[in-house]
Amino acid sequence: MLKRLIFTAFSIAALTCSASAVTALPAASGGQTFYVSTSLSDTAGRSADPTIYNINGNTYFKLRDLGRLLDFGVTYEEATNAVHIDPSASYIPVSGESGVIQNTATTSATAVETRQTLYLNGSRITPTVYNIKGNNYIGLRALGELADFGVAYNYDNKRITAYAAYPYAAETTWSAAMNDLANNLRVLPASSFASAAGRYAPVITGQSNADWRALVSQLRAVKDAPVYASSANNLYRSNLYWADKLTAALTNTSAAATPQYARSLTALADADLFDNPDKSALQADFQAMASAYLGAKPASVSSVTVSNGYSRNARSRPSLTDTYTLTGGATAADVTAAKQYFSADMAKLSALKTDTERVSYIYTLLQSQFRTGGSASWVKAYGKNGSVSALSLAAAADWMFAEAGIPAFLAQSWSAAWNVVYVNGQWAVFDFAKGSALRSLDEYRLIDTHPGSTLLLTQVMRPGASYYNVRTTTIDKYFTYTNIAGTAQATAQQMQTYIKKVNPNVAQSVIDMIPYYLSEGQTEGIRGDLAFAQSCLETGNFTFKDSAVKLEQNNFCGLGVLDNGMLGASFDTPQLGIRAQVQHLKAYANKSPLNNPVIDPRFSLVTRGAAPTVQYLGIQENPQGYGWAAGADYGVKILNILENILAC
Repeated sequence: MLKRLIFTAFSIAALTCSASAVTALPAASGGQTFYVSTSLSDTAGRSADPTIYNINGNTYFKLRDLGRLLDFGVTYEEATNAVHIDPSASYIPVSGESGVIQNTATTSATAVETRQTLYLNGSRITPTVYNIKGNNYIGLRALGELADFGVAYNYDNKRITAYAAYPYAAETTWSAAMNDLANNLRVLPASSFASAAGRYAPVITGQSNADWRALVSQLRAVKDAPVYASSANNLYRSNLYWADKLTAALTNTSAAATPQYARSLTALADADLFDNPDKSALQADFQAMASAYLGAKPASVSSVTVSNGYSRNARSRPSLTDTYTLTGGATAADVTAAKQYFSADMAKLSALKTDTERVSYIYTLLQSQFRTGGSASWVKAYGKNGSVSALSLAAAADWMFAEAGIPAFLAQSWSAAWNVVYVNGQWAVFDFAKGSALRSLDEYRLIDTHPGSTLLLTQVMRPGASYYNVRTTTIDKYFTYTNIAGTAQATAQQMQTYIKKVNPNVAQSVIDMIPYYLSEGQTEGIRGDLAFAQSCLETGNFTFKDSAVKLEQNNFCGLGVLDNGMLGASFDTPQLGIRAQVQHLKAYANKSPLNNPVIDPRFSLVTRGAAPTVQYLGIQENPQGYGWAAGADYGVKILNILENILAC
């Protein structure tokens, strides 16, 4: 029922029309179908077969058919030759009218624009109306806007749906705010959907008083939303998937069977992007790479055989975590201070309603806060207290895009860096050095040092998909979990080469003790190379700068450091300190007994087996809330270091 409606002078403004005869084509000939929903919980609607014609790309219906299907009053006043539409009244058939709605549009017909007088709630309206075979036909969207009912069109299956219980929303494109909402809903329990809808409805609809119904209606009106993959083989349009999930949660009903997207994940790649002499080889690499990454548990790229190495580059894409330290010298405290410094700006950014506004805001903010041409980390140089490199500036933008709900990742050449962003329904380049205007990916493909990674991320890792993490693009480290238990991959020589490279002044005692990581790890079945990478992280590559422990403590992992200023545990020799660290890692990794007597002073305090993978050592990433450290992406930082060690 449309009894809920209130109309204003603005909502019944006249629509332009021009008197002419045109050809009307049966909608069914183009494969279109029509459904009607009359309750808040009915997301799919019931099938109906009224007479529908397509005129100049728009669908036109018999006014009486819509009145019957959506249950609003349609009466003809013979004395004034006027038709009255009353959304607050129920439909009453005229004498002799059939009780069955039949589709009579079997062939094309001539449509003549008519001067039929129409009234809505007693006020004159002038939408475009066509006379076809003696009956008045009105555009579905035009009437939806005037009478305030929802209209959705699924371009994948050509289904038209009218929603009597929902307000009208104009057709639109997928926005950053919608992506932000989708990423929140993906991790929130259904019990939190109501509050999330309340926050996002005004931003997404542009109406300060919009409720969840208006939000759902706007989501349904998205023309070309990105694909959401609930598994490797189940794809949906993101807008319809989340509209149905919201509706189910807020009406306390079961989620509807959202129409699936017909194409496969690997078929999402645009064929013309492989316009290259090695087209066949690149396509084969791309398919192998996509198959490895997609699915519930994506595989590591190292297990994929590629013919020319083109797609191996995706392993080395920097993550958001890396962006804090791309130029070195940034501490966790620096990151916290930077976030606090920009907190008010990020709140303003999230309140902006369009992608274009958000990109422009980020550009202006970067311009006001940073100078270029230097080497300072962006988390220290804001307020123009230092000059940053192009890569560090792109890192700052990367974080801001993440805060704005805009999918983005870093890309670079040998001398420049930029951001690839998903804006207004497509991927583009944001290059601060060249202004706020977005640029084409084509301009940058030849200078991108990781073209295979960019291709994968823009063509398969679509925003809104379950395997797409908007905050990172170091795919292996986030989607292929690395066990703490096992055999080391790095050699003692690789570890020694690494530490000399990153810390030329490293103490000889550190070089000498490195073999203990491998021997102690082998004794307990723990990867000693991971333990060494962790020590590098905790000690600042054994510089002990900003570290809570000192070299002479033989505590190379911060054991016992529970708060700022605490010195933590001390051990008599480097070997014993490394043994305690390996034992502590084993406590997290599994429930197997120790092979050496316990010397880890905190071994008994660990919930055994709570973090079997390196990623789960981070409390924020551990699904049980346990872990070694509270800082974001703690485990990934260890893996970043290990990757560099293995490259030595």
